[in-house]
Amino acid sequence: MKVRMKAMMAALLSVCLSAPAYATSLKLSPELDLLVIDGKKMSGAILKGADSLEVDAGQHQILFQVSKILHPAMMAPLTYHSPAMIVTFSAKGLRSVAFELPPLDNETDAAFFNKKLNYRIVDENGQEIATRRDVLRSVANGNSVDLVKMMIRYNQSGLKASVPDFATLAQKGESAVAPASLSSLMPASPANAEPLPPFWAQLTASPHFGRFISWFTLPRA
Repeated sequence: MKVRMKAMMAALLSVCLSAPAYATSLKLSPELDLLVIDGKKMSGAILKGADSLEVDAGQHQILFQVSKILHPAMMAPLTYHSPAMIVTFSAKGLRSVAFELPPLDNETDAAFFNKKLNYRIVDENGQEIATRRDVLRSVANGNSVDLVKMMIRYNQSGLKASVPDFATLAQKGESAVAPASLSSLMPASPANAEPLPPFWAQLTASPHFGRFISWFTLPRA
């Protein structure tokens, strides 16, 4: 039995290492509060210290807010929170996706952004990618609404940035993203992290690693 298990593990490792890693890096920044991605609520513990998050190269939907300290002239600093925004896009064929924000230095900038919401979503070459956008005005910073349930209702609504499949997956308690690699659950470049040995770095970067690990998940009691 042990020989068969070792053989199975070797085969799975081979699949993980040989399969192409079709993944896209979602670039993060301190001003972005990612609230829900593909119907799944984001945990601050997962994102803390990370400068990117690995996602699959398919369709994605992000509910987010922009939060920033403003420095008005001759006034004490103010904390600005934007409306909750939804953006839907495809990462197919993209190595990375990043948010580009306009200047947000004072109340005038903030008021203009609230009105225009003129952020950009760009690829690794700085080219803007096609998106569908909307706003959830009912979401206020710090309130206790269930964002996942709110996004389920939104995705069932047929509104312009909705994705019905994400509502279905969220209701089933599943992630819309393929089994995540270990690297997507850890800071991409935290200051105090030590690099993994080459073998393990290649293994954990594989999009099949999460599926491999799931083979060894203990059944619930």
